[in-house]
Amino acid sequence: MAARAAPPPGTVDHVSQRAPHPSRTRVFALATAAIAVDTLMFSAIVPALPVYQQQMGLSDTEVALIFAAFPVAQLIVALFLPRWVDRAGRRKALAAGAVLLALSGVAFAFTSEPVTLAIARAVQGGAAALTWTGALAAVSDVYPTNQLGFRLGLAETAGGGVGLLGPLISGVLIDAVGVRETFLVIAIVPLLLALCVALVPETARPSATAPSVLAGLRSVARSKGARAGALALMLLAIVEAMLEPLLPLDLSERLGLSSSGIGLVLALGTAALFLGSPLGGWWSDRAGRRLPLIVGGIVTAVALPFVALGPPWWVTLAFAACLGGAAILAAPAGPLFTEAVDDMGHAGSYGLSAAAMVVVYSAGYTLGPLIGGGLHLALSFQGVTIAVAVLVALGTAWIAVMLPRA
Repeated sequence: MAARAAPPPGTVDHVSQRAPHPSRTRVFALATAAIAVDTLMFSAIVPALPVYQQQMGLSDTEVALIFAAFPVAQLIVALFLPRWVDRAGRRKALAAGAVLLALSGVAFAFTSEPVTLAIARAVQGGAAALTWTGALAAVSDVYPTNQLGFRLGLAETAGGGVGLLGPLISGVLIDAVGVRETFLVIAIVPLLLALCVALVPETARPSATAPSVLAGLRSVARSKGARAGALALMLLAIVEAMLEPLLPLDLSERLGLSSSGIGLVLALGTAALFLGSPLGGWWSDRAGRRLPLIVGGIVTAVALPFVALGPPWWVTLAFAACLGGAAILAAPAGPLFTEAVDDMGHAGSYGLSAAAMVVVYSAGYTLGPLIGGGLHLALSFQGVTIAVAVLVALGTAWIAVMLPRA
């Protein structure tokens, strides 16, 4: 076998800088489990939305705005995480996130008014920031960049595949026993995750020193690749966050589906999101980051308007195509952020790259309900999907101009 050529002077060797970690399998399994539990808790709320709306007398726009509490809290918490996750370690971040997820489940069980519903959603957002930053940083610690697109996507897929049970389980339980009992049962799951953290070694490097949050984000933003990845990740978040509150309401009002039916449609459609992540990551590891970004954006923009049309089976197919394309669009973001941190001279400070991804995603997730709810004041749900599709198309064109063809 021929020797691997040395990198050109002044560049970072992204492949060889991370040697295989002796506990790589356990680290990957814990990160995947953390993503699974977070996704399950996050998605379990969806079938309960029509129930909360009826009990509290909320409009569609008010529901969308309440849901904005999640990304706002996620964004605020993520801004303070990079240095702490690099110094305190990935395990503490994952354990803290699991405890907060359990508390959010209890809060959803006992909420009775819009303010407490927003607080419960905010607690869940803070938990997600801790969970995803710790999980993404841990995977980045133990895999080289030329495998990172696939590995991050695979963790999201395997974890998200389990998390897809959230709408299905909660929908059935809500119909059977009610909202309060459902969330009290589901709140037990993250406590089990907190116990599993003790079984996996710490992967953070003691020598890794991240810059301050704002300085680090400014440095990362100087990379064209990181800017393209950030835009792609933000577009994914906007699409998800716009659809999350409005689609269940459309399924209930226009098609008359029950909580179980809504949960089934969303679970089947969202499966494409998690299948698209490793596919897009594997593709970008081998063919470069640019092509998956562009193709994913085009598929998302074309499919999005069809989510508001037709019977349940058609909505499910369109929803799957839309989120599958968005997953491919966002898949190269993780490696692009990690490469940017390496190029800054802070190899090992993957709390920074992970937190930067969470910050960008949270910003997009904050904009999504605001854009969707604001447009829905003047437009039908179909009009909202068309407007957001145009936004995705413009963002994809910008990415194509921003990144070189090489």
